[in-house]
Amino acid sequence: MKSFFSRRGLVRGAAVAIALGMCFAGGTAWAANKSSGGIYGEAPAGANNVVIVTSDTGLTRQVVVGSDGRFEFSALPIGTYTVQLQQNGSVTSARTVQVSLATSTHVGFGEAAQSLGTIQVVGGAINPIDVTTASTSLVLSDAQFEKLPVARNTTDVALLAPTTVRGDPSFGLDVPSFGGASIAENAYFLNGLNITDAFNFTAYARPPFESLAQYQVKTGGLDAAWGHALGGIINMVSKSGTNQFHAGANVYWIPRGLYASSPDVLHVNDAGEGYSYFTRLSDDDHSELTYNLYGSGPIVKDHLFFYALYQGQDIHDDNFTTTQFQPGENSTPQGLVKIDWQINSNNVLELTAFSSAHDNEFRQYTLVRNGSTWFDPNDFETLTQHRGSEAYIGKYTATITSDFSLSGMWGYITFDQSQDSSSDACPYAIDFRTNGGGEAIGCWTTFSIPGKEDYDARHQVRIDGEWNLGPHDITFGYDWEKFFVSSHTIYTGGVRWDYLPTPDEPLDDGGVLTPVPVSAGPNNGPLGGESYAFKRHFENGAEFNTVNTAFYAQDNWRINNFYLRLGARFEKFQNNNPAGVAFIETDYLFEPRLGLSWDVFGDSSLKVYGNFSRQYMPVAMNTNVRLSGSELDYHEYYTYDGINPDGSPINPQLFSDRFIISDGSLPDASRVVAQNIDPMYQDEFILGAQQRLTGTQWSFGLRGIRRELKSAMDDVCTFRFAAFDAITYLEQTYGADPAYVAATAPTCVLINPGQDVVWNISLHPGEEPQNVTIPADALGVPKATRYYNAVELLFERAFDGKWFLNGSLTWSHSYGNEEGYVLSDIAQDDAGITEAFDFPGLTEGAYGNLPNDRTWVLKMFGAWQFAPEWRVGANFYYSSGQPLSCFGLYAGYRSFATLYGNDSHYCGGQLVTRGSAGRLEDFYSLDGSIHYLPSWAPGLTFGMSVVNIFNFQHATDVSQTGETSGAVPVNTYLLPTAYQQPRYFRFSVEYDFM
Repeated sequence: MKSFFSRRGLVRGAAVAIALGMCFAGGTAWAANKSSGGIYGEAPAGANNVVIVTSDTGLTRQVVVGSDGRFEFSALPIGTYTVQLQQNGSVTSARTVQVSLATSTHVGFGEAAQSLGTIQVVGGAINPIDVTTASTSLVLSDAQFEKLPVARNTTDVALLAPTTVRGDPSFGLDVPSFGGASIAENAYFLNGLNITDAFNFTAYARPPFESLAQYQVKTGGLDAAWGHALGGIINMVSKSGTNQFHAGANVYWIPRGLYASSPDVLHVNDAGEGYSYFTRLSDDDHSELTYNLYGSGPIVKDHLFFYALYQGQDIHDDNFTTTQFQPGENSTPQGLVKIDWQINSNNVLELTAFSSAHDNEFRQYTLVRNGSTWFDPNDFETLTQHRGSEAYIGKYTATITSDFSLSGMWGYITFDQSQDSSSDACPYAIDFRTNGGGEAIGCWTTFSIPGKEDYDARHQVRIDGEWNLGPHDITFGYDWEKFFVSSHTIYTGGVRWDYLPTPDEPLDDGGVLTPVPVSAGPNNGPLGGESYAFKRHFENGAEFNTVNTAFYAQDNWRINNFYLRLGARFEKFQNNNPAGVAFIETDYLFEPRLGLSWDVFGDSSLKVYGNFSRQYMPVAMNTNVRLSGSELDYHEYYTYDGINPDGSPINPQLFSDRFIISDGSLPDASRVVAQNIDPMYQDEFILGAQQRLTGTQWSFGLRGIRRELKSAMDDVCTFRFAAFDAITYLEQTYGADPAYVAATAPTCVLINPGQDVVWNISLHPGEEPQNVTIPADALGVPKATRYYNAVELLFERAFDGKWFLNGSLTWSHSYGNEEGYVLSDIAQDDAGITEAFDFPGLTEGAYGNLPNDRTWVLKMFGAWQFAPEWRVGANFYYSSGQPLSCFGLYAGYRSFATLYGNDSHYCGGQLVTRGSAGRLEDFYSLDGSIHYLPSWAPGLTFGMSVVNIFNFQHATDVSQTGETSGAVPVNTYLLPTAYQQPRYFRFSVEYDFM
């Protein structure tokens, strides 16, 4: 979509040129208001005034130049402004500048300032080196989106920034990883509202792409105003109406016939003869038609404005998995509306509402493997996933004096998590008798089903202030969030059935796929060579709420050519169980934010900067559900006479005792969490320099980054086993009854791995619980560690009306034993309670190269206006391959780790250190676009983009399971399960009527 600024005349040319020049501009330290920006600069000292005017909305403000020649405007809506220098009431010079999202734009009026008759239009970058800040960010506008052949979504925009890589595709999500952090450690904002899904942080609301005016991708060095992220922050602002009426429409079309396919993957079949399909991808198909109708303009000139967008879509996906063929479609309309009321130049009210709610409708067919017919067209199940969000945002900004402003924001957003399936009554059934990897049988289409009314919601209130006191720019604020989640999960059909071959070794209690005893005993009669079935019943859920509060203050102190940032953020997290009792409640946590920037020559041509920041991560609502909710989980074993078509056993006969993991009762909130728990946090150090080449459009930068995870949260599940060291320690130190402690302990306890645990526990029958301290070495799990080291080379050729180029080359290393809130290795998105530290044996070999490690990453993107009516764009991406591991049955001395089947770092009885089993092949892709803007029809644009021009087919994920839960090698190890996006063409037509 075109910019809503005027498409004609000098202002339009300046706006586009400036926006393109802002590609790598970092936000200034005092831009605390997340959905607006500012202007600052220098002018000859004396009785001069500086006035800003924008024809967009009629906003006008005036300040007096300080005795040191400085001036500043804060809390400005993004847009194009004329900055006038006045002397004795007369305009002596003027500049046209662009105010961008959450940044401050520099304007300098030197002794040789231009006269009013020659108003300067900035045609390249405005101060491409922002000497006032040590933060690192990338700002992109809709004017740039049009020119680049990137996919039209938030993730692909974020991937243009240094330190970002695409997350592991095993989650089925399109979410980036920043600086070695997991995909669940980012935060997303729209018009000041945090739109991150608080359930497990792996999703975010996606307003219609065409409704967005600017993105700010913050990659490091956060100011005190920002929090709730260890990875990166994507800050967005929507378009707004102006004094000029605009209306238009556009269409984007990805045709099925020009969408290439990925290769099929074969493997030796189970009999060792011939081949069968492991993944059939050649018949995957995709088509997409998206159209937008938009309009904007004044309701009352200079005071009341509107912007509205309606998005229609018709998306079709045909996807093959290892077991199913799944054709799907999405045709749900979406939209955004924004109202701006400029009461006067010093008071502005903004109201935003958007909907990205949609239904993903699928038909799911079971594949006929090794046959000529892939699926029975009369045998299918339907599945409808209700996804997306609805949000409402209100924001009021008051400029109280020329030096002091306040803004307040209220927001509410919901995330739908429900679904409907025709197979909800079908049990989750897997046959392991002939295929060690397991064969899906029956009519189930998903292994678990959520509640029919499941959703989560966020209320947020935020206040931000900016106060200029000469060389001190003070920012401060308060942030309050309350989350609600309704979450319920049960196996489809209410049960899981695993059909297993005849055992020949004893069963370990609770083993999911471990052998069953054949000797006689109570309820454990001999099997007589029969196959048997393992049954698991699992369900959990309730309604929960969480409250997070924060306040911050920061002094941005200018000392000659030095800019010193002294900031602190204080955050408090409170997670409640279904009864409203806090099971996690922290004191206010201290987060220092320190930075220093040096304008070496005083002319903004060379900057040397550094910063230190500490960031805490909130506790995901997923932790509430899994840890503090009621959970019923038990195992049983059966003989049977056959298998029904739906996957259930015929004439099942119980022959084992029931092994109860969780009995369905609500756990004691004080016992499921270490009383000295710390939320996950990290420290970050950045040191860099940026140089502008005098007389050219080029600038270069070099920076080093160090991130270190200082503490992580995860659950440990050893307390119910009397043989473990922790129980022995309690017996020896406190005289505890080990059998009683083990019998009454919760299934798992949330701790900081590698740190002492203060646990609330009753040591003997009839005794009141007391806090006891268990040293870290008695738990047997190591300290959670994650390190990220990087060196980045940045380069930019600012737009000069013809072409621009931006790029980065990054060397990095991400290593440790904790990826973060998720486990990409095994596609586990249980934020905060993954299986990484459940048993000590699972941590053996876990230290190594982490899944988001990419040694080298090269990015380049740009555009060339090679003729008045024609332009081309390109985007190149290269990265080293992802490190690989081998997962199999635990073979060490801590035998309880075998309860997790083939999820340990042992393969073939040997320890295979994480990330040491090679790497995926290097990844590279080249995208291109061309646009025609005919002079005979102003406002009309035709475009074509090609993603992955050469149709490179690099595997982006492989099976890292090396053996079955019975320690039998599998022939699917290292076979690809996903490939990079195949080549596709996107055609577009747009007409901006006014």
